Order: sequence, then structure tokens, then C-alpha cells
Amino acid sequence: MKKIWQIIMIIGVVVLSCSAEIYWKNDYIWRPKPNGYATETMGFGNVSTGDLSFVDYNLEMDIEFKKFSEWGNLRVMVRQNGIFDSYSLNIDKNGLSLWRYDGRWDMGQMLSGYSIPIKENQKYHLDLTVKDDEIEVNWDGKPVINAKDRMNKYPYGGALLRTEMALTEVTNLSLTLNKTIDIDEATKMMWQKTQEIYPLPEKPKPFKTAQEVGFNNMMLIYTGHYGDGRGNWLFVDALPYVGYLDSDLSVVDSFFDAFLFLGIQAPSGRFFDAVRGGDPSTAGNSEDWLWYLDKLFEDNMQLAAFDRAKGRVNEVLGDAQKAQVVIMIPNPLTAQANFGEIDGKMLSFSTENQSVKEAQKQRFTAIDWYVREIEKRWQEKEFENLELLGFYWMSEDIFHAHDEEIVRLTADYLHEKDYRFYWIPFNKAPGYDGEYGFDCVFLQPNYMFSEQVGLSRFWQTYVDAVTYGTNFEIEGESTVLTSKKARERYLNYLKAGVTLGYRDSAKAYYFGSKALVSCALASDAELRDIYDKTYLFAKGIFDEGLW
Repeated sequence: MKKIWQIIMIIGVVVLSCSAEIYWKNDYIWRPKPNGYATETMGFGNVSTGDLSFVDYNLEMDIEFKKFSEWGNLRVMVRQNGIFDSYSLNIDKNGLSLWRYDGRWDMGQMLSGYSIPIKENQKYHLDLTVKDDEIEVNWDGKPVINAKDRMNKYPYGGALLRTEMALTEVTNLSLTLNKTIDIDEATKMMWQKTQEIYPLPEKPKPFKTAQEVGFNNMMLIYTGHYGDGRGNWLFVDALPYVGYLDSDLSVVDSFFDAFLFLGIQAPSGRFFDAVRGGDPSTAGNSEDWLWYLDKLFEDNMQLAAFDRAKGRVNEVLGDAQKAQVVIMIPNPLTAQANFGEIDGKMLSFSTENQSVKEAQKQRFTAIDWYVREIEKRWQEKEFENLELLGFYWMSEDIFHAHDEEIVRLTADYLHEKDYRFYWIPFNKAPGYDGEYGFDCVFLQPNYMFSEQVGLSRFWQTYVDAVTYGTNFEIEGESTVLTSKKARERYLNYLKAGVTLGYRDSAKAYYFGSKALVSCALASDAELRDIYDKTYLFAKGIFDEGLW
């Protein structure tokens, strides 16, 4: 969706063997080189290997930083249970620090450190060993860190190299496994251990119901710009989501009752949710916002396609229900100093040449204009089978005070208009535990996107949900079309819903762009099974748990 900085990209993965039976997967930031990898652009990128069957191992590599940004670093993560659910040796221009992370980059405990200037264009050799609850680090042949985690929070897990805003080169990469465990045994033991580390609150808050939220099952519909046209939705794309189709592709029941229309990127290359690589030129402007509205309300496509599909389902079933529609509100990013003209005034969201108060005022002006423009176009279209239920805050974290303020202002504004307001933060995102006026927050477990994340992630997300009164997002993606492991991981979301009880609550669903549609139309029984079981889950019939 999404999860841009977090997800290890599966499409276009390159696999490199560095030693017997050890394979590394890289995302698009890292480029394969002879016996290693290098980054050619500033950004956030991961190279990973292993899973919960990895216990004790030695990791060696040569590291060279071609260029540091202000916050540039390389994180060498071991005993991976997911991004920032691991131990991490952080290497930046000031030296080395060893951390145990507890779910996010700013949550955890520093175990040890070693101060030494790290220079650009100089090669360093790292030798790291993890054994039992102890981690040893040798830097250029010198022992510099020997630390223990008394909690032994992460007894199992693979390795991951994460570069952040630095041009980094890693060569002579080698991992030697010294101890392994059966992965099923490790999974069960981590589930039990996680329950001890993350106990339920004294007064768990119940999941919100469809009656409270406004829908039971909301599918995310990505309608942004894609070079291959995946963001264009026709009647035939919408029908398998609005209605449940049997194996003959006949409508036999309703399916999802709500749809969230959103986009990540405009044709300009600018973004609706956040800047990329700290570059202000990637912040969306009024031209991009208008492009999205024009596309959303295009004849016979997007909203119109879903209106027609819901009409067909109603006709077949003899029903008159309307599908609920939620539309994204792009973040008026403070990096944008030249948003464009709205109602005769040029807007800037930057605080460089104006006060924070004035910047916030102009951000809200853009949001007000955007919502009013949607209302106007909605009335003009006169959809017969759709109801505008509310809006969605596009950014997946709320990190800064100015964003907290603008979200609360937006919530009050929308509620005065009798709209609902929703949010879907990534796992442990800044703000996930805050109160901002949303009618419902759906937490992303982010289990789907990395084989290094174990089932215990569902328990952690469950504890967060019943602590802060939030619900769950179900996550799939296009890899289910080609990977049996991906299909198994997706089905674990449904099984966890039975085990943890979120099956019968209001839910959001992420499935990339049209991947579940492909499952509905597939002749392959395993793909069709994904569609059928999702339908059973949405209807509260699926009853298979995790254990």
C-alpha cells in the first residue's frame, strides 16, 4: 500500500547466493554487485536472508559509504522478527551502536556502542556473531562490542541490512549458520514468549462493530497513477468486489460493503502521502490533487464503475443497498512551498517564509477546497448505488505536532458535515496510539510482506488494538498469484481473525491493485480458494484458527 519505507519489495527481487544454502533478497534500492550490493540513490532499502529457523550465526562483510546524508546510516539487523523487531548494529558517521528494538526505530534499548569517525570512501570490515543472548562485534579486526540482552527477546530470526539515506556498498557478504531450529517449533515458542512480553491490558477495549464504523468490510481501491494502468477500474474489475461471484462468475451474494478510493502517486511523479528521500519536489501540489479528482470522477470508470457494479448486484439479488464510499484526503505536505492557486490565492504549506499558524491555515484551506470539490462533483454525478460515507487521512504516520493539529482540525470539520474519518497506520507508526478524532483506526500488522515476520506479530497488533481501541487491516498482495508461501501468509490473517476475534469486527482490506480480482477469475484452484475464503471470512463463516 503503502508501507513504502517498510516493505521488502518482492517484484523484481534479485537473489544472490553468498554461501551454501544462504540466499539474500534485495529491494530496488540495493543493486547487486559482484559478491555484494550497492545503493545508487538515497532512500530506504533492505537486503535480507533467513527466517525464524535461524538461531546462532556469524555475519561478515566489507562496508563502504560513498556518501552520507545528515541522517545516513546502515543498520545490520540480526534475529529479525520484522523491521525494528530485532537487534540492530547501527553504523553512521559517528560510530557504532547496538540496539534492541521494540517495534520502531525510536523504541528500544541501547545495549552498547563504539565511537569512531566513519569516513566516506573508506572500506571497513565488520565481523558480527550472535550466539544465545550475546552479540559480539569486531570492527576492522578489533573487538569493540560484547553485549547481552538479559530479556533474550529475540532468540531466533534471520538477518537484514537496511540502508537509510546513504550511498552504501557492501561486499564480501557472508553468513555462516551455527545453529538452527525447526521453524514450526520456533513459531509456537515465539507466540508464547510474545504473550509474556506483551500481556493484555487490564481493561481491553472491544473491536468496533460495523454499526459503529459504518461498514463491515472495506476494500482499498488504488486509483493513483501506475505506468501499466493498474489504477484504472472498469465495471468488470469492480464486480468481483461488490458481489461474490461463483465459479461460473455469476453473482450469488454481496461481498465488500465499503470501498476506500486512494492513490499514492500522480503522473507528475509527485506523491499524496509523503515526500520521498527528503526531496521537497516530490510533494504533491494542486495540479496533482485536481488530476486525482478528475480521474476519480471519470465517466464509466472508478466511482462510476463501482456504481454500475453495485447496481448489477442489487438487480440480481433483488436488493437496494448502497455501497459505502470513503475517499482519501492527501496530506498538504509542509515541504510544499508552491501548492498552486485555490480560490484566487496562491498557497504555501511551508514555514520557511511564514508563521506556523499561517502555514496551518493554508493547509486547511486546501483540505476544505478538496472536500468541497468532491461534494460538488458527487452531486453532479448523482450516483444511484453509492453513498459518500467519509474520508481517509492518506499519510500512514502522524509524526509532527503540525500534523497532529491539522488532523484534529480536519476531523472536527468532517464531523460537522456528518462524514466519518478513518486512518490506517503502518505497524507501530508514530501516532498509532494517539487520539486524533478518527471514527476508526485500522492497524496494519505488516506480516504479509516479509517472511522474517512471525505469527507473533498478530498477537502484538492485537494487544495494541485492544489497548487503544482500534481495529485490524487484512493485508494481501499480488505475490499470492505466484507464491504458495504468500498464499499461506495471507490466509494466516484470516486464521488470526478467528483466533483473536477480529473476524466479526469492522475491517479494512489491502490487496494491492486488483490481485483479489485475479483470484476470483482464476482457473487455478489455489487462487480461487483465496477469493472464496476471503468471502467466507467477510461473512463471518470462515472458522479455521491459527492453532
